[in-house]
Amino acid sequence: MRITLALATSTALALALTACGAPTDEELEEDVASVDAEQLADSREIHEAVEEGDEEEALEILDEEEEEAGPVPAASATPSAAATVAAAPATPPASFTTCGVCHSVEPGQNGVGPTLAGVVGRRAGAVAGANYSPAMQGANITWTEANLRRYLADPNAVVPGGLMPAPGLDQAEITAVVNYLKTL
Repeated sequence: MRITLALATSTALALALTACGAPTDEELEEDVASVDAEQLADSREIHEAVEEGDEEEALEILDEEEEEAGPVPAASATPSAAATVAAAPATPPASFTTCGVCHSVEPGQNGVGPTLAGVVGRRAGAVAGANYSPAMQGANITWTEANLRRYLADPNAVVPGGLMPAPGLDQAEITAVVNYLKTL
């Protein structure tokens, strides 16, 4: 029973490590190659004891290994700083200031215009609770990178009769804004 529990715990730990950025297969192979002969011999003894049905012998070997290894440090439930930083959207470019006057980047928080959180790949006029012009509601546009670039260059040419008062951005500003929107 204890061996089955140990194997289940090892499997669960392996899955958790994989989800949190576990070492690559190459790194694992290097680690496995560095296992000394004594550890390998103990593993073989445990395996043989289990195959022979001598669970007590296998448990004794496991107990000896645990004593030699010492205490295992506790895992932290707090994400690492690197994981927190990786999850955060990029810093908005200076050219986004014009957009930020009317648009929020927080999901579910509409301003004068709809939230821009998740805008890339979204259909125009699809954010619940946003105040769209009839022109935008009937635009039949999906905000792909290409459509965003066209719209940011000349909003009224892409959606005539839309409410966005912005005169349009230059190509460098458009690139910066679109790259930022892709992180939201």
